[in-house]
Amino acid sequence: MNASMADTSELRGLSRDLRAIPESLARHALPVVIKGAVNIKETMRADMAKSSHFKGAVPAIDFDIEQSSSGGTGTYEAIIGPKVGAGESGGHAGIAYGVGVFGGARGGGSVRDPQAALDEERPKFEKALGDLLDDIL
Repeated sequence: MNASMADTSELRGLSRDLRAIPESLARHALPVVIKGAVNIKETMRADMAKSSHFKGAVPAIDFDIEQSSSGGTGTYEAIIGPKVGAGESGGHAGIAYGVGVFGGARGGGSVRDPQAALDEERPKFEKALGDLLDDIL
């Protein structure tokens, strides 16, 4: 589902900070992660829907939540983007985004980079996590 190499360094830093929170408290962050993923997915779908050539890939843009835990701490990660493979319609999303070698013979890149959706959601996500921490602590 990795349609773009988004710069997530700030979010990864926040994630490292949140790893210090015990797993029993980290579960409260799951709704925040899900809400952020839904918002990013919807923005990416809206961007793809604007393309006359690639709007068929809109339903393929979705997300998965992965959970990991170790050492008494837990983390959640949202993986957001077009699903590709058998029965999925996101196979041309790389061309739409103009990512890496997927630019195509005519250049591609007619759909806004998914990084923009992440950048738009970042302040809301960080505020929601901050509010959650205020409530918990």
